[in-house]
Amino acid sequence: MNLYCIPYAGCSARVYDSWQQHLPDHVTVVPLELPGRGSRCVEEPIDELAALLADLYQQLDPGSPYALFGHSYGAVIAFELAKLLRAKGDPEPSALLLSASRAPRLLGADADTHRLSDAELTERLAELGGTPQELLENEELMEIYLPVIRADYRILGEYGTGTPGRVGCPVVAFYGDADDEADLASVEEWAHYTDGSFGVRKIHGDHFFLHAAESELVAAVEAVCTKGESS
Repeated sequence: MNLYCIPYAGCSARVYDSWQQHLPDHVTVVPLELPGRGSRCVEEPIDELAALLADLYQQLDPGSPYALFGHSYGAVIAFELAKLLRAKGDPEPSALLLSASRAPRLLGADADTHRLSDAELTERLAELGGTPQELLENEELMEIYLPVIRADYRILGEYGTGTPGRVGCPVVAFYGDADDEADLASVEEWAHYTDGSFGVRKIHGDHFFLHAAESELVAAVEAVCTKGESS
């Protein structure tokens, strides 16, 4: 099975490089790099959802067994990618794994983030805690980084707060027990966005448990991928 992984806003897919060592050989981690970061850092970031989905779709092989994983912003993109696959008549993922993300209708808090000034956006990133302090304090690097994070937040800001369709595959949502951004109640709302089964998994940590509780999270992901534990 291929496990396609989408990173959170502003982050490179290299955040998933260490996952393979925690997983059995029959699960292959395939990080999906977005333009403007990591191995694609020379490309312009994409700030329009349809264009980003078209880009990511080209990186998939839906003809082979696969699952989709996304963290925070990446969870929203993973959901939309699964919707696109369904609309195209492609095989849907065996599981859609959504991590640290409020359900779409609850995303209004991020609506204006992409409109903040550089200073205000930097302050917001510092409050969230997912950006290394050394990056936030490096003006030259921030000149490169801010357009990337701003593109991601523009997609979130223009995403809307309705119920934008459903997927047909099983959905499993992960939440951090100390996460103020996406608590249990907001994560449980994802149940309304699938025609398949739905399950919730608690992970110890705050919004960035992807880092602090990596082994716990990957073990939970493996259970879903290999044992079908979605309920």
